[in-house]
Amino acid sequence: MLKKLSLVVLLCAAMGTLFAAETSTAEVDTSLLDKAKAEKYIDNKSPVSWRLFNTGKQIRDMGRKVGAEVRYQAEVNKTEFPFSSGYPAYKYKAARVFPGDKAGADILYIGRLSKVDTFKNLNRVVSGYIEAAYNIPMEKADIIAQKVCYWNTNHYNDRAYFTQNFQHRVVEVFSNRTKIIGLARSYKNWPGKTRIVIPFVLIKETVPEAVEPAAPAPAPAPEPAPVVTPQPEQAPIDTPDEPAKAGLFGLPLIALIIIGIIAVALIALIVFLIKYAVDKKRNNSDESDQQ
Repeated sequence: MLKKLSLVVLLCAAMGTLFAAETSTAEVDTSLLDKAKAEKYIDNKSPVSWRLFNTGKQIRDMGRKVGAEVRYQAEVNKTEFPFSSGYPAYKYKAARVFPGDKAGADILYIGRLSKVDTFKNLNRVVSGYIEAAYNIPMEKADIIAQKVCYWNTNHYNDRAYFTQNFQHRVVEVFSNRTKIIGLARSYKNWPGKTRIVIPFVLIKETVPEAVEPAAPAPAPAPEPAPVVTPQPEQAPIDTPDEPAKAGLFGLPLIALIIIGIIAVALIALIVFLIKYAVDKKRNNSDESDQQ
């Protein structure tokens, strides 16, 4: 039983390695878009009503919301046909057709409720979509979006071109809403009549196989401790006390001090006796004179 369980675990690990060995990431086909020729567009010059006014960020966010949903379905849910309905505004819709025998592309439908009527704002919507759908910076997305618009205008409603170079489904997506594919030059033909094609390629990324870490090198054996031979203890050597310092005539200093004190005392006694004798003699002389 244990052997069977181990075999199943190894098989699952091997299958996981196969699936993880190679992944594909969608990238806008800039090599194709670089061939686009610049176009001039006709904008609506009428003043914008405050009811219809949106900031640049709000306009970009409309495209970002749709692009983020398509990317989520493609990369997280692994949906075969990623799609965004544009809920709740339904101003823009998008779908992704993966490549097969021909190239794949994203299709961004400009709904009739979008009310977009200047190329600047249309480019913001397309840029916001590319930014979120392909996870690239806004500045780069702006440049790519402009090329996408030019390229779609270069091939405006050229169904033969798109049929020949792209998957058949690219031409069919949102065809129930408009038969036109590409971008017209006039704003009057944008809302409800525009399907912008964004060509992309799948870049295969190979994930390096997991390599087991090398076994750590064995730690070096500790060196044996040196053998210490005990030495016999030596008997302490008695050091004779230093003799007291000798003073004058070889006598100790303390003895000289005592002798000095005695000598001073004797001299004082002698002086006292002499003075006493002199005073007594003087007193006797005085008494004799008085008699």
